[in-house]
Amino acid sequence: MTLRLALIADIHHGPDKGTKIGSAAVPLMRDVLPELQAANAHAVIELGDRINDVDHDADIALQREVADQFGLARLKAAHLLGNHDNHQISREEAENAFQRSFASHSFDANGFHIVIWNAHTHLTLERGFHFAPGDLDWLRDDLAATDLPTVICSHAPLDNGSMAGNFYFEHMPQYGGYLDEGPAAREIIERSGKVVLCLAGHTHWNALNVIDGIPYVTIHSLTESFTTNGKPTGAWGVAEIGETIDIQVFGRDPARYVLPRRETGVHWGHKRKDYAWRP
Repeated sequence: MTLRLALIADIHHGPDKGTKIGSAAVPLMRDVLPELQAANAHAVIELGDRINDVDHDADIALQREVADQFGLARLKAAHLLGNHDNHQISREEAENAFQRSFASHSFDANGFHIVIWNAHTHLTLERGFHFAPGDLDWLRDDLAATDLPTVICSHAPLDNGSMAGNFYFEHMPQYGGYLDEGPAAREIIERSGKVVLCLAGHTHWNALNVIDGIPYVTIHSLTESFTTNGKPTGAWGVAEIGETIDIQVFGRDPARYVLPRRETGVHWGHKRKDYAWRP
């Protein structure tokens, strides 16, 4: 069986901020959301950072406007909470504005288990990203409760991948993901033996890192322009997970990754208990 996921990340609706062309978000959503609908996916995943945050009242209005676009497109999606979505407003206010819960949850589709891991994303300049109490326990318990091959979706990447060359995070890698606690998340992911793919947004570029046979893929932002000569990317993607993993990102900065799908319960050599490395 093959699982098909349609993906959109980092919409950043609102005023233009730096290289994030927020004013293009609604016109691009009007073009891209029908594409996601037409992708005939088992699930549509929106990976968070729907707005360019401004202030408390404006952010609530911006969240509602993005929700309206999904409603107009009659597109049902699983939504993640990004750091810009709860920077000026609380998680509860974001939920009320978007009319959707941002609690972590999971569901099964076509023989796969899909995790929408809404871990803590309130980013501060002092601390960067850190998990909230209970985030790691929730992931561990959820993975323990399934026997299906699993896809994990989070807003921020979990792989501690290189930020060299990234407009935002080259000099601030702690804000590009869970830098201090990524290893703890990956330990849970790898020990489960069930995870075949991790998807994220946040970093505003296409990236791939494979750890213990698990691809960690980040999807480009809909309205980012630092890789596209000042024009918004219009990025969206489709992931097909079957005997192999095939991920395509469309728009002005396209990418494609075709990868083997690891067997559940199988690890790279240095992770196996029966393997002893010697020089």
